[in-house]
Amino acid sequence: MKIYGMESPDSSRKRLSRSIEACLANGQRLVDESYDIEFREPTSTRFYLLIIAQEEAAKAFILHLVRDGVVPLSKEIRRAMNDHVCKQLVGILMDYLVLRWVSMEELEAKVRRDFELGDLFPQDIGSALEIFAYEKVQRWQSNTWVWDKDPNYDPAIHKLADGARDRQKQNALYVGIGGDGGVVSLPGKVTAEDTVAELEKARDYIRLVNSISQGEVLGDAFRLKKLVKALRTIFGTTKEHPYD
Repeated sequence: MKIYGMESPDSSRKRLSRSIEACLANGQRLVDESYDIEFREPTSTRFYLLIIAQEEAAKAFILHLVRDGVVPLSKEIRRAMNDHVCKQLVGILMDYLVLRWVSMEELEAKVRRDFELGDLFPQDIGSALEIFAYEKVQRWQSNTWVWDKDPNYDPAIHKLADGARDRQKQNALYVGIGGDGGVVSLPGKVTAEDTVAELEKARDYIRLVNSISQGEVLGDAFRLKKLVKALRTIFGTTKEHPYD
């Protein structure tokens, strides 16, 4: 409802909730449709669809953060929701929240490490967070600032930010042509194992965001609280979040 040209917080929240649901539904549709080509070789097309499904879940996660006042709905955040690399960086943060483990010993080791780090993050997660927030969103606001000293980003995350994962996604569909006109890559290079790994990620991301948006956490609540705190500090938001 709008009163004197102003939208009520409840109306805004409902609209954002509908957007979250739409992104998750579309991500699930892509996962479901990927089963239609499950046994086709090569698995490249399925691989591509599953990465798009992950990006839809990442968009839903950003919208959740907006809905709950963790990040603002600025033009830069809207741009991030349409930027493939930004959504892939957010996917790294979602991987962190999923907290995958095989044995109790592995889980206990991860929990101990989390408490040892306190408010800090592992290098890969901290790199994904900083590149998303500073090198992407805030640099779109102003490109005049510089670091006091060069950041020590995780090499794999730095490559992702430079477009390595997006090129991998594109290479799953297209024949790559080099400078001399010769073939440099073929879609058939994607393996069945690669595709299964992306399927698991897509399903995990969708379940995670769906649970958080419904007020539950299928992932790790401690890590979510820490991530929310960091994002609020970076973006200067103060609204209380359900997991504060």
